[in-house]
Amino acid sequence: MKLVPKDSEWKKIHKIILNINSAEANLSDFLNISLDCGFENIAKGRCHLKIFKKNKSEKDTLFVYTDKALMIVDLYYHKNKIDELIEIFSKKRIGSKKIKVILEISGSLMINNNGYLYIKDNLKIPVKSISWIVPLI
Repeated sequence: MKLVPKDSEWKKIHKIILNINSAEANLSDFLNISLDCGFENIAKGRCHLKIFKKNKSEKDTLFVYTDKALMIVDLYYHKNKIDELIEIFSKKRIGSKKIKVILEISGSLMINNNGYLYIKDNLKIPVKSISWIVPLI
């Protein structure tokens, strides 16, 4: 996610589309879900998405590194929503289509016409909304 050639055309994106490659439920002092994802609308890199139990005033955030091809997303859900997601993931083992997550972010990211991301400094961006797309067939 480093600098790319200056002759590229740039556009702003306000949504990040993730394809879930793997999902794990972590049970320790508290329950959380850890997802390893690839991008659908960004050319390179990966995303590590974690879902934690919501306690008080935690905010959903996206962190973008400048020195790694990696984004970190922290989402906070109530326990019943986490349980629903675990149930969905456990039923979705069969099939070739991946579950998608669409993150609408408060700011924007810049990508060129090849889908390469431009990041000057590390960014922490609030996530406005999350949509889950689960293929049924």
